[in-house]
Amino acid sequence: MTTFDDLAEAYEAGRTGYSTELYNVLAGFGLKPRLSVLDVACGTGLASRPLIENGFHVTGIDVSQPMLDRAKARLPGTWVTGSAESIPFADAHFDVAICAQAIHHVDRPRAIAEMIRVVKPGGILAIWWKQLSGEDSFKLMRDEVARELGSDPLPSGLTGGMKEFYGAGLAEYMLRVIPWQTTSGLEELMALERSRKIVRDRLDFKAADYFRKLQDRLRERYGEGNPRVPLSYIQFLYAARKP
Repeated sequence: MTTFDDLAEAYEAGRTGYSTELYNVLAGFGLKPRLSVLDVACGTGLASRPLIENGFHVTGIDVSQPMLDRAKARLPGTWVTGSAESIPFADAHFDVAICAQAIHHVDRPRAIAEMIRVVKPGGILAIWWKQLSGEDSFKLMRDEVARELGSDPLPSGLTGGMKEFYGAGLAEYMLRVIPWQTTSGLEELMALERSRKIVRDRLDFKAADYFRKLQDRLRERYGEGNPRVPLSYIQFLYAARKP
């Protein structure tokens, strides 16, 4: 089984962050510079970077040391080995707890309970992820390749909503669905695909064929070198306050 340790290099090379609008929505909800933020399942620090650059005090935890090593090399902050289900900090320690593009990889009820525990009363919890829209041309391309290899399309992010979040006894719940149009270099986009754990877990020995076929399709459409590929994301942002 592929681990996130195995994916750290591709993750750093290919993963992109989130839109400015998403962070503006968080600011409107009360995220202000100088607050202390815990980034749960932080990976290489993608979600934390805009916060750090705007004066937040960020602590990231992740189970993968190679991921944390990359965050530590790129960003100031505190980077600690730890799991979302057993956060290694005292009660009411942080002003804010966030979890980006990771809630579908953890035990959601336990992770949310732990995020609530370590946030101060009145503090903020925010969970978000992004996925390609149903009509995005790159998504349609990779779904087609997966089917050719005998697999259903490979999902990204969380499906089925967040009943655990709404049942957690929080206050001032907010949900925002935020479209985002961006681009990625073709080489970075292939690194993104190689960083997706579900590709290797679902396709197993066919994963190499998947990457080869997908790259060939991209080259046919966009050309050689590292052309920019348009991407259409939908970002799902959940936020609430601890009573």
